[in-house]
Amino acid sequence: MEQRKISILSLDELRALKPPEYLIPRAIPERGLIYLVAEPSSKKTFLAIHMAACIATGQPFFGTPVKQGKVVYVAAEGQAGICKRIDAWEIDHGVAIPTNSFSVIPEAVHLNNSENLQALCVNLAAHSEANGAIDLLIIDTLNRSLEGDENAAKDMSNFVRGCTEIINLLGCAIMLLHHPSKGGTGGARGHSALNGAADIGLEIKNGKKDIFTVKMNAKPPKDDEPAPDLTLKAKIIDLSHKHGFDTQGEPITSLVLEKVDGGMEFLPPIPKAKTTQQRLFETVPGIIGSGQLTRDGIAKGLECVIEDVNSRTLSRALTALLKDGVLSQPSHGLYEVKSPEMDI
Repeated sequence: MEQRKISILSLDELRALKPPEYLIPRAIPERGLIYLVAEPSSKKTFLAIHMAACIATGQPFFGTPVKQGKVVYVAAEGQAGICKRIDAWEIDHGVAIPTNSFSVIPEAVHLNNSENLQALCVNLAAHSEANGAIDLLIIDTLNRSLEGDENAAKDMSNFVRGCTEIINLLGCAIMLLHHPSKGGTGGARGHSALNGAADIGLEIKNGKKDIFTVKMNAKPPKDDEPAPDLTLKAKIIDLSHKHGFDTQGEPITSLVLEKVDGGMEFLPPIPKAKTTQQRLFETVPGIIGSGQLTRDGIAKGLECVIEDVNSRTLSRALTALLKDGVLSQPSHGLYEVKSPEMDI
């Protein structure tokens, strides 16, 4: 067995070591483990894509210069929306992301599963060899990328060990998208092994509001001052020229993030996104049209219009549309749009 060599540095050698360097100053180091936490539906994916796109193109991160590099994004959930969010960022910035600088893995990979981890390491190494060194790996989300219980010491420790193996293999940074600790006590949810191993922690506060804050010191850098907090707002981008219109003739849109100078100042609210139920009420009659469709036929028609509509949500929408007199059932299992003359 080959004996491991351990470095022993003198004080002069220690002082000669380079200070930490960053992809995004005091937010994403060139090498290390970072977490970005936020409540569900609080724009953490939008912020992660913004960070990734800035690094992939060399564009400043809300005015802060970045080090340009290559990004791999593990989309363990919400794969269908990634392209629209990237397209929106490119339109807003007037910059095309180089195709080999931003790559996506459209599936979950369990980093605490040895077979999954080995397969990921092999593929990342091959990708790096073919396209250039990977600088940042984003895992969206930790929960979908961990097999077992995030509160269990063994599962979380093995997950962190998997991250460390990738960092050592590629010499890169890994950013984990996750949820905050329960009760607002600070840090990331789950076993303390993650908080202990992370080099930097970021947290989105009030992310469901029109204007929100990114706390850059959820876990400050160990050897540096944290970056100042950011106040951001969301802006709607029209994507109809690339993604078309929905069944109601409304343009397909996505969001991008903008910095708010001066903090939480008053700004007109952006239009609130429609709920899935609201979109179903508007969309289902258009899918049925002047004919008749089964429930399965309606579900199939929705696949290209509304993402991730589960069976229960569709059933509730159909029941409500029948109750409100928008739809009728001419026979068992069939639905049609109820015309005004039918309501006598």
